[in-house]
Parts: sequence; structure tokens; C-alpha cells
Amino acid sequence: MTKFQEYFTEQIKNFNEYHSKLLVLISKEDIHSLRTILKKLRTFNNLLDGLLFKENDFPIELLKLFKSTGGIRDIQIQESILEGYKDPYIIHLYEQEYQLSQFEIKNNYGEEIQYLTDKLNKVEDYQIDDQIIKNIRSKIERNYNELREMIANVSPENLHEIRKKIKRIYYTLLMLGDEKNEKLDNMQEMIGLWHDYDVTIGCIKEYDNNLDIINSLTEKRDSFYNESLKLIRNL
Repeated sequence: MTKFQEYFTEQIKNFNEYHSKLLVLISKEDIHSLRTILKKLRTFNNLLDGLLFKENDFPIELLKLFKSTGGIRDIQIQESILEGYKDPYIIHLYEQEYQLSQFEIKNNYGEEIQYLTDKLNKVEDYQIDDQIIKNIRSKIERNYNELREMIANVSPENLHEIRKKIKRIYYTLLMLGDEKNEKLDNMQEMIGLWHDYDVTIGCIKEYDNNLDIINSLTEKRDSFYNESLKLIRNL
């Protein structure tokens, strides 16, 4: 079994586990876990499409599931950030939680998983060798260089894009069998905290513009931003 097959098998096993759980009981934690797995599968799919010289083509039902879990996850994050605060926007969030009760997941994603499996088999038919792995690692290094250029011109406007690029690099390294990278993990987690607070502040400004809460959240957001800069500049 190749490294690609091992990685894919593990992700599908995880997907099936959380899919089965969510068919029985809708859980915020399981929704988050499923979304993380879908992110990894999307990155894996994009790599396969690149090796097959075709445009990115992720199964539409998995994409819909990814988007629906994202909407619910956004609500969960904002509720967590605003815990302990008193603001009308929190009531609005609780009202939006109906999305959780209406979360829909198909009974079976066998067709979509088979589609990805067939794509992997086509790649495996090329008899993946050391040269292909070397080419992928060369692409990762180019992505690292692009990332360093983005970091050299970092700003609140491009920090989220930096995080997405870090994730793509990290997930690709995991596909190749590399060990978990604590540095990359910490980077994306810290930038994620900054982004969550930034989005929450924007939503409050649109909803009721409570300056006391905005100022409090802005102070925390800025601390996450500064910590993010420290981490990424050591890349």
C-alpha cells in the first residue's frame, strides 16, 4: 500500500466514523471533526487532480456537506467567543442555532467515496515512484517560498490567505507520510483565533455596534494577530 493509499484509507475511515455518529445524534464536536476531515479530503482530491492534469473536481455532495458544516461551525465559534458577554447579537446567534437542529446528512456517501477511490486508482496506475514524490515535495517548497513572500508583506488583509496556504502545505506533507508538525499546527491555530475574533467583531458591527464589546474583542483579536506574526515570521 502506498503512502497515498494509507492516507486516503485513514481519512475515509474517519469520515465513516463521524458520518455514522451524526446519523444517530447531531453533535457540535462531531460536526467539527467531520469538517476537518473534509478539508483534508479536499486537499487530497486537489493533489490527485493535479497528478491527473485535470481541473479540481470534488464530489458535489461532499462539497455541500462541507459548506453546511461550515455555517454551523461559524455559529458555534461566535457563541463561544461571546460567552459571558451581554449583547443582542448573542440572542440572534441562539436563534440561528436552528441550523443545527435542521442539519442534514445523507444516509450514504458511498458513491462520492467511490468516485475519489477511482481517481486514486487512476493515479496509482501511474505506479507512483520516488520521482513523483520528489516533484510533489518540490511543489511544496515552491509553496513555502510563496508563503514567505506573503509573510514578508503580511497584513490583516492577507493573513487569512496565509493560514489557508499553511493548511494546504501541512495537509500535503501529512499525505506524504510526514510526522505532525507542531510549528505549522500552532501557526494555523493562532491565525484561526485571530480570524474568528475578526469575523465576530464584523458581525456585531453590522448587527448592533456595541462599542464596549467591540473594544473588548478588538483587544483580544489584536493580541492574537501579534502572536500570529511572531509565529509566522519564524517560518
